[in-house]
Amino acid sequence: MIRSATIVISLSLLAMQAAAAERNLDRWFDRELVPFVTSQLVEHPRFRKESVMFVVFEDNVPASVSNELAISLRDRLLDAALNTPGVSVGRRQGGTAATPAAQPVDCTQDEVHYYIGISVSRRIDGLYGVSVRALDLEDRNWVSGFGKAWQGALSTIQQRAMRQTQADATFRGARDVPFAGDEADLLAAHLAHELSCALLRETSGRYIVSANRAAEPGDSLVATVELVSNNLAAHDALELTGDAQQINATLSGKAHQIDGSLFQYWLTVTPTDPGDELSTLSASAYVLLPGYRLAGEPPPPQPLADQSRATVSVPHGGGDALLGPLRILKSTDRRICTRPGDPSVQATSYGELQRPCSVLVADTPADAIVFVLAYQANYGLVRLGGSGCRDRTAPHVVTRGKPMRYPVPFTAIGSSEMREASEWHVSPGVDTYYAFAVSDSRAAREFANHIDTLPLRCNSSIRRGLENNALHRWLDEFALLAERHAPHVGWRAIEVKDVL
Repeated sequence: MIRSATIVISLSLLAMQAAAAERNLDRWFDRELVPFVTSQLVEHPRFRKESVMFVVFEDNVPASVSNELAISLRDRLLDAALNTPGVSVGRRQGGTAATPAAQPVDCTQDEVHYYIGISVSRRIDGLYGVSVRALDLEDRNWVSGFGKAWQGALSTIQQRAMRQTQADATFRGARDVPFAGDEADLLAAHLAHELSCALLRETSGRYIVSANRAAEPGDSLVATVELVSNNLAAHDALELTGDAQQINATLSGKAHQIDGSLFQYWLTVTPTDPGDELSTLSASAYVLLPGYRLAGEPPPPQPLADQSRATVSVPHGGGDALLGPLRILKSTDRRICTRPGDPSVQATSYGELQRPCSVLVADTPADAIVFVLAYQANYGLVRLGGSGCRDRTAPHVVTRGKPMRYPVPFTAIGSSEMREASEWHVSPGVDTYYAFAVSDSRAAREFANHIDTLPLRCNSSIRRGLENNALHRWLDEFALLAERHAPHVGWRAIEVKDVL
């Protein structure tokens, strides 16, 4: 306990010293952080002859998907390390040159011993913090004496970068960072390396497979297996033959559907004789099929299409685990929207020039953080600013058993039709309000960063929102994010149509 407290105090003092010395993040990064990290990796006895990997930490664990600012800072630190003699960087980050043909692959740099992790966070006082620590993967402890921290204000560009979600290419092939369907060569290179190292560690015998492999049922990436087999043979990990009498193993690949366009592709070497001493070996990676892209990459140009009834699959749509059905209360009495003493509803500027007001209401079976979005017919999707109209998305905290009450811009008092929507349409064609609930604080931060990229509406005037292909791309990324946190999310929607 004393040791932990000492570490916390030391890190706090370090952060304050850094903040007092340099307020500009870029100058602190180049003048203090880079020299410190590179010298530590060369001189600190724990890092000598050990491979390291540079990552972004979120909640003290490596994040496969983070934000543009954190990854750009990580990349700058990685580049400095790669240009420093004596620093050994793991293979997945470019520390190993491509293996020449006819030579065994180098598997030594697959064994990473330390994570050098950078964390970027927003403090409660509105300032931002950046810290760098080293994690020993063997004993799962932080390296004592290794650490730097900064706090201060970010530039407008840096804040914008922090709001942009980006995948970390270091983890290409993981569930959160799958290969694209048109990246068969990259997928093959990844699997060839993984399987080569597994084959070279096998001491029971030599694997001999057919040089004329036929496609297996369900193998939608047959070219991948062909590329891998050639790579394995070139690196002397196995032998290809046209003589059926010599074959003692088969090389096969199969894509197993996980969800929607997400597949897990398995490449397997299987002995033909079950009694053989050879082991069954495999390697796998995730891939999106077809036509999807890695998060953070620019989308290919697409022609405009009629998306009026196109839908996006967002997990838990219409579920009642976090929110009950939505309804809208309308009144000419603005006290409905500003009920004194009710912490669940605050005054807004939506109806500042008119008396009528509207409140989105739902039962709350659980504690949750709620984000409210609005699709404006013919004007696109926006996020609602609530009472503060802040640049950052203001989540609405609801408490189990207390109805959610959220003011919305809809103020028509005449006749109207309202109905619950069970599907998330790209362009519903009518005004639609979405209440998206999250029960996990870490997931809520990720959603807030993504929702921040929507145009903000915080008054009675209609604000042009996200439309057409840009909206479709935003919803695709939103759906993937929701899938990643599916156990902790739920949403409800209500459509509103005025009847003349």
